[in-house]
Amino acid sequence: MVDKQLQIDRLREELLSNYPALWQKIITGWKSPGPDRAMLMYSANYLFHTANIKWALDPLTLHWRLKEKGQGVDPADLASISFILLTHRHEDHLDLDLLSALKDFPITWVVPDYLLPLVTRRGVISKNIIVPAPLYPFMVEGIKITLFNGLHTTYEAAGISRGVPAAGYLVEFNGKRWLFPGDTRNYDASQLPDFNQVDGVFAHLWMGRGCALIDPPPLLESFCRFIASRQPDRVVITHLMEFGRNAVDYWDVYHARKAISYFQAKYPQINASYATIGQTVFL
Repeated sequence: MVDKQLQIDRLREELLSNYPALWQKIITGWKSPGPDRAMLMYSANYLFHTANIKWALDPLTLHWRLKEKGQGVDPADLASISFILLTHRHEDHLDLDLLSALKDFPITWVVPDYLLPLVTRRGVISKNIIVPAPLYPFMVEGIKITLFNGLHTTYEAAGISRGVPAAGYLVEFNGKRWLFPGDTRNYDASQLPDFNQVDGVFAHLWMGRGCALIDPPPLLESFCRFIASRQPDRVVITHLMEFGRNAVDYWDVYHARKAISYFQAKYPQINASYATIGQTVFL
């Protein structure tokens, strides 16, 4: 475990050193014309350019998560976002400083009801906020969005729950349907809405609390079966290299490749890949 933690710390410092240049690469790629795509701002934080619309899901800067100073990035680079989808309040997803920095731009904020007090306290005005009802589709800039209740809560001994309310999204654009289940801790696929077959899933990797150093992780098969239940053509595994975690809860490329191997063996019809910060995923 000590060696793994040292490796994580080294990669963290490398990322911090390279972050201003990486930010510029991300912003340039996001703003450029081209095919539908997603760009990872961090482990599970996305900028999208689809159907000629620029939008985001849980946008975040590295300074917010890792509490480092002087990273040389300008939140105003994101001023051309049309709309932002938010999922839950965990610090690796909800960047309140970035929210404050963007509050005066003409951005539509899609906010689950339980996040509304946090968003409005940061100065976002109500006319710029949509609070969707679960499973009632709505349109923003020609893109169809359906919010649903995520499965971010687990129940342990004596009925004690762990987790926070979280949203997932189905987003439809250019004849494509991409599913974002979000951070998932309960792999009971029967509790996920039946959206029929989707073109792709962004799958946030998690294979058991405190189990990242176990080989194989105990929930490897559960994770893969859950994602495959939606019959996607593609799976993009993310939520990797989240440097706010210790080694026992740190999922990385090694774990992603384990999952990809499982998909290849059990679900060869699914094109499975992974993506990390700074990468572009064409949709």
